[in-house]
Amino acid sequence: MSKRILVLGSSFGGYHSAISLRKLLGKEHHIKVVSAEDIFTFVPSLPWVAMGWRNPSAIKFHVVDSLRSKGIEFVQDTVVKADPDNCSVTGEKDEYEYDYLVAATGSELDFAAIPGLGPDIGNSYSIFSIKQALESKAALERVIAKGSGSLVFCNTQGASCLGPAYEMAMMTDTHLRRKQLRNKFKISLVTNEPYLGHFGVGGFGKVTRILEDEFADRDIEWKVNCKLTQVTPEEVELDGGEKLKNDFSLIVPAFYGSHAYLGIEGLSNPRGFIIADDYLANPKYQNIYSVGVSLAIPPPVQTPVPVGVPKTGQMTETMAEIAAQNIAADIKGGSKIHGKEFEVVCISDAGDTGIYLSASPLLPPRNKLVHVNGKTVHWMKVAFEKYYMASLRYNLPKTHFGW
Repeated sequence: MSKRILVLGSSFGGYHSAISLRKLLGKEHHIKVVSAEDIFTFVPSLPWVAMGWRNPSAIKFHVVDSLRSKGIEFVQDTVVKADPDNCSVTGEKDEYEYDYLVAATGSELDFAAIPGLGPDIGNSYSIFSIKQALESKAALERVIAKGSGSLVFCNTQGASCLGPAYEMAMMTDTHLRRKQLRNKFKISLVTNEPYLGHFGVGGFGKVTRILEDEFADRDIEWKVNCKLTQVTPEEVELDGGEKLKNDFSLIVPAFYGSHAYLGIEGLSNPRGFIIADDYLANPKYQNIYSVGVSLAIPPPVQTPVPVGVPKTGQMTETMAEIAAQNIAADIKGGSKIHGKEFEVVCISDAGDTGIYLSASPLLPPRNKLVHVNGKTVHWMKVAFEKYYMASLRYNLPKTHFGW
């Protein structure tokens, strides 16, 4: 019997779920992608856009023709409410029914949690879209043109996507050194983590010491276990009363999963992330799968300040393939595979050098941990971005990546 599979989202999770499903299922099964965006953005390169080192056109891919050429329907719409009891989803434009659902809607940025936070009505900048990256670029250029200032890069309480603040702090240092202006600027990293390189998972061995040495050599001040209380045009204020001068601040907020899933008992947690079993299926609604940022992953350890668990693009793509295989097993029969023992691969860039790490599994204790730092890692990330985008545009063999 023909099944209707609805995929919500068209980024790493949604796009690769749909492509994998089409490979695994016959054309008698209908696959529809509903997404607010018709463009796939290579998110790991947004810091380079903010630095002016990458043209946005280089990291964008229009998904519509690619999906439709593979027999996948695409609808551009924003999902506003899920109704799992009736197997339907309501968007701003239409209602969509399904037999199986893949939730890959990514995140909603919680700028409202802290007074003055955010680029639209607040006093800080962010980096989770091309628009935000370009706004950050323009603001940073204005401050640099003045010849001196205080630059703050921050992860707020509850934040989980922690890498961009590190990358932006180090890349800005590199940029200012090239201009012979580094001695005129104070750069600070403020984070919710208990130590550098915790990254919401208890760290990655020596990576903490690598980061501490890197920051010390670059004269980047760092503060850990931090909560923000407000951001004003003049200052970034921390819990406890400390204030940092705010000539420019790029601040990573906490995430919601999606308000479309909030308040549905058994489907999501209080932040709108979808609860899933070891096969990435919701325990109550077994025809709903979750991948990427939409998936609820409880923090493995308690920290003085809340720190979320990151979901990198590489992890998300792996989840997408697992969810697709398990849906195919539900429909066609066969064994399902576990989807929560994630391996992570991550490349963090500093503009002139970088840090590579891979960990299996994501959470300690691990079977394998590899980390490398140096100039080669920077060029590795550059090369990977170019290959990854070419693989989307020209249907080249895939490879995996990390943030």
